[in-house]
This record gives sequence, C-alpha cells and structure tokens, in this order.
Amino acid sequence: MCKHYQKQWMENYYKPMKMHVDEIINIRRKIHTNPELPFKEYDTTNLIKKTVESWGLDFHRFSLLETGGYCDVGKGNTILFRSDIDAIPIEENPNHNIKSNNSGIMHACGHDFHTAIGLGLLRYFSNNRSELNGRLRVIFQPAEESAPGGAEKVVQENIWSNAEGILAVHVDPQLELGKIQLFHRAVQASSTSIYIELCGPGGHTSKPHETVDLISVTARYISQIQNYVNEKNDPRDTIAFAFGKIDGGDTHNSIPQKIILRGTIRTLDNKVLEKTKKLFINFSKNYGELYNTSISIKFPTSCPATINNPELANLFIKSMKLRQNEKMIELPEKCSMGADDFAYYLAKVPGLYLQIGAAGIGTLHSSDLLINEDIIGISLEYLTGFISDLLSE
Repeated sequence: MCKHYQKQWMENYYKPMKMHVDEIINIRRKIHTNPELPFKEYDTTNLIKKTVESWGLDFHRFSLLETGGYCDVGKGNTILFRSDIDAIPIEENPNHNIKSNNSGIMHACGHDFHTAIGLGLLRYFSNNRSELNGRLRVIFQPAEESAPGGAEKVVQENIWSNAEGILAVHVDPQLELGKIQLFHRAVQASSTSIYIELCGPGGHTSKPHETVDLISVTARYISQIQNYVNEKNDPRDTIAFAFGKIDGGDTHNSIPQKIILRGTIRTLDNKVLEKTKKLFINFSKNYGELYNTSISIKFPTSCPATINNPELANLFIKSMKLRQNEKMIELPEKCSMGADDFAYYLAKVPGLYLQIGAAGIGTLHSSDLLINEDIIGISLEYLTGFISDLLSE
C-alpha cells in the first residue's frame, strides 16, 4: 500500500473502527493457533458461535453438515459473504510468533483471515444497522480445501431466499497490501479429477507380441490423448491437463494386467470443461478398441470454474470510486488456474470473488506463510461500503 493511501486510510477509517478491528485481529489469532482440517472444524465453529452470540446475534448450524453455519444481520433482500474456515495438513514454521498448536495442521491458505473478515462484517453492521438496507448473511463454510468440499452441501441448505448476490475474498500474500485484483469473468479455474484404468491380459515380457504390452500402450495413450484434447478444443480456450500419478506392474519380467492413471483437468469455462470430459470418454473408447485394451474413465470430483458476475464487478469499481479507493484496483488479463468451491454458489446467485493483497511472507500452502494483519481492517473498509451500496441499489 502506498504511504499516502495508508495514512489516509488510518485517518478516515481506522479510528472509528479501531476497537472492532483490534477485537477481530485477536479472534483471528485464536483461530490461527487452533487450525482444524476439513469437516473437523468443531472448535472453530464453537468459537464463531460464542463470538456472534456475545454480540447479540444468532448462529444457525447447517442441517447437512456437522461444522460451520451462518449468521445474519438485518432483514429483507440479502447479500451473502462466504468465509471458509478449514486449515490444511502442513507443519507450521516453529519460528512464527503466532503459530499453530496442532501438530501437522496450519492455516496456510489464509482461511483464518477470511473467517475474521466475515466476523468483522457482522460486528460492524450489528453496530451500524442504519447502513444496512437489507440483510447480510455470512456463511462460515467448512472444508473448502476438500474435494468434494463443503460448498456442495451448503448449496443444498435452505438459506438462499431473497439472495441478490454473494461475495468472497481471498488474501494474496504476494500482492501489495490493500490492492484488489478484480476479474469481470473467470477468476478461478475448474478442477476435475481423472481416474483411468487400462486393462489387458498380461503376460511375460519375453512375449509382448502375444499379449497387450500395456505399459507401451499406456505411454502412447498419455501422449495421444493430450494432443487429441488440444486439437479438438478452440485454441483460444484455456485448458490445463496433466497426469500426476501412474501405477501399474509388480515386477520387471511381467507385463501388467492393469495400469491406473490419475490427473486433473482445469479450464476457465464450464462449457469447455463438459466438452473436454466427453472428448476423454470418446477417445478412450476408440483407443481401447484399436489396441484391444479395456479403458474405463471416471471423474471422481469436479469443481466448476469460478465465474464473476460482470455487473457486480462494475458495481464494486463504482463503490471504490465513491470512496476514492479506485487506484487500489488492478484488472489483470490472466487469472489463477487454482480452484475454489465458491463456484458452486454461483449456480444459485450472482457472485463476486476478490483477490486482495496482504503483503505477506511466503506463499499460500507453505509453512512459512505470514500475512499482514492490517488487511483485516482494509478489507472491512472496502466490503462494508460495497455491501451498503449493493443493498441500496
């Protein structure tokens, strides 16, 4: 963040919010020291529940999940905010001042900050209800890091009445403090896992001509399916496809009967994703017939691409301009090929997913990750104004 902007922010915003921001930072630290894995966020859920109830708000548990829940401020037309609450299996750098107390588990993707920001929104609007011409509903979602994840269950909950939009932020430690990367369309890629079995009769390596040389057949399959998928898709469409695991064979002199491939497909367009899955199935059928090989293909998990709503993106720019913060917005040409199950909510309601600079140390999903706590107050500045504007439209 430039020094001029940081000084302006401190003078115009931080003083009236300082008490709340300090409170939320302390809660974030508690969450960070007690990280929990996907679908096991029991202590985190209880902490969120006790916190919002201490503010005079009601916490509602999900009917289809053991962890997580949601909390409302106000009534009427609704803007939702998603806070993911789970951690990941990484051992945190022991030199950090504020660190995990749970061995092998760390908030290494910033979800402690996302949870804190959701709580900060509830805290702010519960004390400034005149700025909320409608209802804010904060979803505390478990298991974003899992596949399948928590969002697939949350979309089935009866919480979507009067919903006009849903928002989420993701902190980025490698981006300048307070900068927003805004995308009008795709912001995160889809992620579809692939499980492929190639089966043949097996045999002795001295007589490959009398059987199906399955390793050779598999090697050609890997090369040719990648070429086929690329040739059959529009070159202007982004597709990232690779195998991450191959498993087959027991010894040096036996041709295996089965080889298993695992990988992922990632795209920035959900129609392209569906087309690509069909290409896999068709190619595998024809290839198997050509080489007398049985090929079965499954897609065990499939998270859609996260596609921002362009109208919401433009309204966010308008809101930032209104508060003279537009210089903090960046409009990159290329988005991340990572995935986020926030995408499931976008089938229910228009949404906006923002990447916000946190000027940290290390990278996401690394044991060295440290994030500047000032991002909590800055995020609340941006989001409280934007949510107020959306419910006044």
